[in-house]
Amino acid sequence: MIMWRFLVLTWLSPLVLADAALEYGSSVGDTRWSISGSVFECRFGQDIPDYGRGVFYHQAGEDVTFQLETQRNLMDYSQARVSILPPPWQPSGKTESLGTARILDETPNLSLDVERTNQFLHALLEGKWPAISHRTYYDPTRFVQVHLSAAGFIDYYRQYMECVQQLLPLNFDQIARSKVLFASGEDMIDKRDMAVLDRIVFYIKHDPRVFAVYLDGHSDNVGRRYDNRQTSKARVEDVERYFIKQGINPEMITTRFHGDRYPIATNSTAAGRAQNRRVTIRLEQRADMEIPQELRFRPTQ
Repeated sequence: MIMWRFLVLTWLSPLVLADAALEYGSSVGDTRWSISGSVFECRFGQDIPDYGRGVFYHQAGEDVTFQLETQRNLMDYSQARVSILPPPWQPSGKTESLGTARILDETPNLSLDVERTNQFLHALLEGKWPAISHRTYYDPTRFVQVHLSAAGFIDYYRQYMECVQQLLPLNFDQIARSKVLFASGEDMIDKRDMAVLDRIVFYIKHDPRVFAVYLDGHSDNVGRRYDNRQTSKARVEDVERYFIKQGINPEMITTRFHGDRYPIATNSTAAGRAQNRRVTIRLEQRADMEIPQELRFRPTQ
């Protein structure tokens, strides 16, 4: 619902103390929370009638962030005020300022850092109302405020925590581009390399959207070019064998070896050569593939 009311916006500017703000947000009676997710992410949000949606987005392997998604953004594309309001039944309560965050011309239109996101969650658990306030993009003397209602939050927060508990420990972006390094003349992976590769294997086995694994072997420029090429071949084949041994379908794997042709650092220093002795691992994912039902979040009844 849309509500007009006069607000004492002391955290904005003394010049707007008497201005009215157009307020968007649910009342206690019409608050609607929803939760959706899978082993890859959780989305815990509340509709903001006639304006958009406030979402706590929790991706696997990351901490939660608050995002404001608008149907039609009315706020100026600059720094908006972030605050926590007392609930309407405590009109004498104190408003807590959390600084500013930029309104963006993209979706989501605002994203909060982890610290302030958790402050929003804490406030909702206390029955308080997080809010974003800013001047409009079309008139600097007019202001908009959107808020989240705390009504019913605790029950849905329990479901959100259930969703978080079933998330994978890492996400695709964290392992889609990886590498293992080798000592000079070495062409066999060691225990440290295995730990890196085990994380990748674990993810591949839990994400059916991954359809291809590309392995590229490299060397530094010490020695003959032919020998370097053979060394890079031995390195990439050892990584390939490890993946297959751990149960990755060999038909998913493509290997290439390049010798010293593609350095990523200077070969004139020991540190640079160490970076060039590598096998890179790149995963490809069908981003448009529907997530199977068994991987989707289902709250307990």
